[in-house]
Amino acid sequence: MITTVRGKGLFNAIVIKEKNGKTAWDVCIKMAENGLLAKPTHGDIIRFAPPLCITNEQVMDCARIIRETILQF
Repeated sequence: MITTVRGKGLFNAIVIKEKNGKTAWDVCIKMAENGLLAKPTHGDIIRFAPPLCITNEQVMDCARIIRETILQF
């Protein structure tokens, strides 16, 4: 479902390929249900812009939520 991961530093994005009728919007809704807010843009891109004061532990928790959410699709 993820076709590309891109970004620099904390500002990252994933490009989502629609799968079984599920879009980047659906992934963002599921991530919000799992505790992570992200914004879809341009229809197929999910961008992440965490606060600059985020801790390493919080980054790892976000990565876990992203992984678990994508695997649900």
